[in-house]
Amino acid sequence: MSYEDRPAFRIIGLSGVVIFLWGVTAWLRMLAGSVPPLELTGIALIGAALSSCLLTGPRGATWSAIRRHPWYAWLTVGAGLVGGAAFYFAALTYAPAAQVVVITYSWPLLFAIASDVYSHRRPAPLTFVSLFVGLAGVGVMHGTTAAPSADAWLGYVYALASGLCWVAYSLFVQVYSRPIASAYPAFFAVGAVAALLLQAATGGLVWPGSTGAWTASIILGIGPYGLGFLAWGYVVRHGNPRIVPVLPYAVPAVAAITLVLVGRVQPTLTLWAGCALVIMACVASMRTRRHAGRV
Repeated sequence: MSYEDRPAFRIIGLSGVVIFLWGVTAWLRMLAGSVPPLELTGIALIGAALSSCLLTGPRGATWSAIRRHPWYAWLTVGAGLVGGAAFYFAALTYAPAAQVVVITYSWPLLFAIASDVYSHRRPAPLTFVSLFVGLAGVGVMHGTTAAPSADAWLGYVYALASGLCWVAYSLFVQVYSRPIASAYPAFFAVGAVAALLLQAATGGLVWPGSTGAWTASIILGIGPYGLGFLAWGYVVRHGNPRIVPVLPYAVPAVAAITLVLVGRVQPTLTLWAGCALVIMACVASMRTRRHAGRV
């Protein structure tokens, strides 16, 4: 069934859920405190595995799905989940959250290009314009700061690495010929084990030191890395391939609003101006790519 045959409201609704859940991730990472990035990834993926078990059908269907996937699917999906989350959490440890969100969620530009090239489509020039407007918007949103420190630069590198992991993961899910929804609990569980073993081998396990940190870590798993990835997997497989790549551009705006509401960022005129630019870029890019898909 093509994306035109899918109920539009379902795609739109799930896209909204994904954008919201990913938008609050930076705040939840702050609440998790000093938990190391790999360990936080492991805890989050355990929560994702447990929550996705309730949404992907009976256990027999999960085990049947596991046997259908080749080794490269396990490697790509597992590396995408662990790398994308761990690099993002590490970036938030070393660099300011606002800039990290901006850099990480510039990955839709690369995803849009990769998706079009893989499908033998020529990227529309206006798509690049709208995407760069979105990137300019997130830059305006957070204004200018002093020269970054060495730790901040390291955080920016981690943020870029996280974005590249999401590009690889999303493109693979979009083009992979076998459905993976029923196997998500196993993908999450394997990723959790890998992340915790890596943390134990490299720095030792440092469990959350408070109830609040535990709660934030678990919510990260159930929400952004459980429900969020199940919803995103459906959207990238069944949504309009010319619109889906630009949807995550709304995440920095949601993240900025969240950080303002919880008192982590001060509301400024540049912040709201940047949010407006991001929203305008998303709308313009969706309209452009929808029109190109009909040509």
